[in-house]
Amino acid sequence: MAVLFTVFVAAVAVYTDIGFAHYKITGEPDLSYWTRNSSDNFESEYTGCMPLKLAALSVNGAINKSLGQREMNEVIRMNNGYLMSPMLPASDERLKYEADQIIALQNELESQGVQFLYVATLTKNSKYDPQLPVGEDDYTNSNLDKFLSYLDEGGVSYLDLRETAHEEGLNTYDLFYHTDHHWTTEAGFWAYTEIAKWMEANCGFEIDDTLTDFDNYEVTHYENAVLGSRGKRVGVCYGGLDDFDVIKPKFETKLEDLETHEVGTFEDLLINEDYVKENKDKLLSADIYDLGLQGSMHTQNQLCTNDSNIILVGDSFSFTVEQYLALSTNRFDVLSAYVPNGLADLVKQVHPTCVIVAQCPVFNLGSDMSFDFGYGTGE
Repeated sequence: MAVLFTVFVAAVAVYTDIGFAHYKITGEPDLSYWTRNSSDNFESEYTGCMPLKLAALSVNGAINKSLGQREMNEVIRMNNGYLMSPMLPASDERLKYEADQIIALQNELESQGVQFLYVATLTKNSKYDPQLPVGEDDYTNSNLDKFLSYLDEGGVSYLDLRETAHEEGLNTYDLFYHTDHHWTTEAGFWAYTEIAKWMEANCGFEIDDTLTDFDNYEVTHYENAVLGSRGKRVGVCYGGLDDFDVIKPKFETKLEDLETHEVGTFEDLLINEDYVKENKDKLLSADIYDLGLQGSMHTQNQLCTNDSNIILVGDSFSFTVEQYLALSTNRFDVLSAYVPNGLADLVKQVHPTCVIVAQCPVFNLGSDMSFDFGYGTGE
């Protein structure tokens, strides 16, 4: 038994060493996309290349679940079975500073005749139906409430999608993946329609009703295609798998990528469904949400019926929203919410009708970089 165990460990080590060397040379992990986000942490990078990692995680997760353990690898299994990672409390000073940057941004844009909207995305632990087990705390909603109260004091236009969903009687959990921190593609489309309503009411242009009617889109359903970012930490047995829907227009589309000057359809430029098809069974190494949804960052809509020009500063929650906004506007530009310091220059260049900042509070509140918009107000 000792010899067999030694041989097994040696084989695993050799396989992992080869995978680790391949990752370091090529930058492409063989088994786990987590190695891309490990910040040069040797342990994370090395274990990300281990064979049978998903099987081992799943066995561990099954044992933890059978024992009633509600936390594993910094992931909490909520009362309804959804997986999440909670947010720590942010100081009032920190939130006030960040709100002041948004207030200053709106004032600067208004001085240039540009409309502004701040969008607060949904939070996975619902404000109106919290599902955390006893003894666990999450400060996402309290942080966001405090932040938005400061925006209120500063007269900022904002859309709190938590309140919108509650008013419309929507179940927040139906709008999230079980195993991922992101909302679903259907939730993103819903968020787009809410933003579209605001733009029509405040920006002086109309959006064709065809674009906001979900019946004018076809849905391609991929069953058990996603093991989300939280599920990758705990395996399949602990939280299950998620289905994934790709939402595409049934009507004609024609856009130009302003960086490459490629002209194509919605499917050509704004999503990557081929990635979903090719990787839906690669549960540990695939990143279906991010890599299946990211599209062109700067587009001209050649079939647009209005002359609007929109800039969106967004994080990965916006990946489910961007493509539909691109269909609704003449020119559409996207900047990352994590490095938005190019916004001031882009505003000068394109003279937008409106700037929208859409943030997931878990990943942006408390981050200095997310509130430096290039106007000299960031830290």
